[in-house]
Amino acid sequence: MARSLLAVAAVLGALAVVRLPGAPSTTITLGAEAMPEASLLAIERENGCLDDGAGGGAADERRSARWPEWDTNTMAGGDVPPIRVVSDPYPTLHSVAVDAQRQRVFVSDPNRHALWSYDRTAASKGSEAVRPLTGIRGPATGMMFVAAVTVDPAAQEVYTVDNDIGDRLMVFPYDASGNVRPKRVLQVPHQAWGISIDRARDEVAVSVEGPREIVVYRREAKGSDAPLRTIRGPKTGLGDPHGVFLDGANGEIVVANHGNQGGRQPTPGDQPRGRRGGPLAAGTGTFTGGRFEEPSITVYPAEARGDVAPVRRIQGPLTGLNWPMALDVDRAHDEIAVANSGDASIRVFRRKDTGNVAPVRVIKGLRRQRATWRRSACSVTRRRGLQQSASAIPAPSRTTRSAMNSSSPIESASRGSRRLPGWQTGTRSRRG
Repeated sequence: MARSLLAVAAVLGALAVVRLPGAPSTTITLGAEAMPEASLLAIERENGCLDDGAGGGAADERRSARWPEWDTNTMAGGDVPPIRVVSDPYPTLHSVAVDAQRQRVFVSDPNRHALWSYDRTAASKGSEAVRPLTGIRGPATGMMFVAAVTVDPAAQEVYTVDNDIGDRLMVFPYDASGNVRPKRVLQVPHQAWGISIDRARDEVAVSVEGPREIVVYRREAKGSDAPLRTIRGPKTGLGDPHGVFLDGANGEIVVANHGNQGGRQPTPGDQPRGRRGGPLAAGTGTFTGGRFEEPSITVYPAEARGDVAPVRRIQGPLTGLNWPMALDVDRAHDEIAVANSGDASIRVFRRKDTGNVAPVRVIKGLRRQRATWRRSACSVTRRRGLQQSASAIPAPSRTTRSAMNSSSPIESASRGSRRLPGWQTGTRSRRG
C-alpha cells in the first residue's frame, strides 16, 4: 500500500522522514551551530558509530542486544520486497589472489556480491568472456561489498573480507560454487578492508580503515573470537590502512596507507574495540580535526601491539604513492609491490627501503587492453626481469574478460573493470 512508503530527503539542513500519504511527517532539524561534545558522543554511542572505543565484554554484548533484527523490531516497514529492481548484470573486479601451484586465480566482485575463480592461464582472444571455474554468489554466502581476498593453498581455502557494513571475514573451500554458506565466519571491526595469512605463524592480519588499526587473529578464528593483538594509536602512523601483508618469514607486517586521518584521535593500546564501537577511554578519542597525510607504506614487527612506531616508512613525493591499495611481498627477490590506484600503476620497492625513495620499477601506461585501475589490487608471485620504466610498459601477455560479467606472475584486478590483465615473467619495457 502507498501508506507504507517512506521518503527520506535532506533539504536546507533538515532530514525529513515522510510517510506517504495521509500520515504526519517527522523532521529532524540539523542546526547550523555545532552540537555540544557530550551530545555528539551520545549520538555516536547510541548508533554504534564511534571510531574509537575500549568496548568488549558484557558492555559490548548489551550494545549489540539493542540492535533490533527485522523479525523482532516494532518500527514501521520490515522485510518488504521491492516493487521493481534495477540491477547491473556485470561484475566489477576488485581484488585478486593467485595459487600458482594449483593454477587458480580468485577475484572478488563487490558489484554482484560474488567471488569468482579462473584458470591461471585463461585468456580472452577477443571480446568474448571467459567462463569462471567457480562462482560463489547468493544470499546464503552472506557476502556484500567483498573487498580483499586471499588464499590458503595448504588448506585450499579462500578468504574474503566484507567492507562497508559487512564487518565479516568469510572462508570458503576452493571448490565451493553457487549459493553456499561459508565454511566459517569471523566478526571483524567495522570498515575492515585488507587481509593476509601467514601459515608459519598460523595467523591472519586484517586492516581496518576508519579506526586506523591492524588486528591479528588466529588463522582459524571464528564467530566473535577476539584478536590476539592490535596495532593502534597515533605513534603507528596508520592512516586509512588498506593493503596488509603478514610476512612471517621476515617477522614483519607491511601496510599500505592512504593517509586519511579522521577527526577523532584513535585510542592507543592493544585492547579490542567493540565491533560497533564503544565507550571512550578517559582522555582519549578527543576531536583533533581531520587531515590528509602523504600516502605511505609502513612496516612493523610481526609481534607489535598497541601504539608502536613503524620500524620503516616509505613516504614522500619520490615514491609516487597515491591511494595505495593491496600489496604483496616477494620474499624471493626481497621486494614490495603495491597497486597504486591514484595513477593506475603497480610500484615496486625494495623490501628494506625507507624514507622518500623512488620505486625500483613501475608498471604503467595506456597500452592495449589497459584496465581501468580504480581502487585496484594486485597479487605478486615469483617473477624476474621486469626492467624499470618511467611510463610505457608492454601490454599484458593476456587479458581475462569476466563472464556474467588469471593470469601470470604479476596479476591485477580493478574495481570498475571486467578485465584481469597479466604480464609474463621476463617482460621488459621498450625502454629497456
